[in-house]
Amino acid sequence: MVRSESRGGSPAVRRAARVFRELAAHDETMSVAELSRQLDAPKSSVADICGVLTDLGVLARDLDGRLQLGPAIGRIARGLVGGSRLLEVFPRACAQAEGLRGRTVVLAVLADLDVAYLAVRPGVRPLALTLKPGMRMPAWSTGTGRALLSALPVDVVERMHRGRVPESPSGHPFRLAELTAAVTLAQRRGYASNAELGEMELAGTAAVISGLTGCIAAVGSVVDLDQVRDHDEDAEPVRGLARRLAELIQD
Repeated sequence: MVRSESRGGSPAVRRAARVFRELAAHDETMSVAELSRQLDAPKSSVADICGVLTDLGVLARDLDGRLQLGPAIGRIARGLVGGSRLLEVFPRACAQAEGLRGRTVVLAVLADLDVAYLAVRPGVRPLALTLKPGMRMPAWSTGTGRALLSALPVDVVERMHRGRVPESPSGHPFRLAELTAAVTLAQRRGYASNAELGEMELAGTAAVISGLTGCIAAVGSVVDLDQVRDHDEDAEPVRGLARRLAELIQD
């Protein structure tokens, strides 16, 4: 008899996904015991899952045996940007972006209604929230997310957000009219911002990176809200970086 697969039919797979998300959400490495407590799961089960993920390169261990995301994440992320060289050229392009010197710069793609960070160039100042590859945030509340949504027709953005919408980590209420206004403005200006919202006390300015098939990702600067003097001060450097990245992946 074939057992039907319900939502809870693959607990090990779901637990593996939760391990991945938990490590992506933390800047520091974690032990199996810590993961077990965070996930409220048996330590032996978490240890088995982490062992398999480590063998696959999805996770890696430091010298103390603590866990972190592994080298296979880069290969997975490359698939999210159409197999382009975007992840390889991102560090070099950031280093050459004079107008963004000292800024935290992120590379992200749309994942359902979230923005998923694929790469992060840390700035000279620690942010209120440590951003790292693998993290996800509601697209509607972030600069990179709004930039990515601006690559879509406004009516598509409206349909996407008429059901259940991811909640803001800062507790900001979602308003569809405000999102569509922000998307329309981003389409007109060629860049997006969430400075007026200040999600997690951060302000982001982002622009779309275009490939042969259209938008493949977005790149953006992120600063603490209290460091913002002009909401548009990073607009031109970010747009320039987006253009440079588009050029580099076509070379």
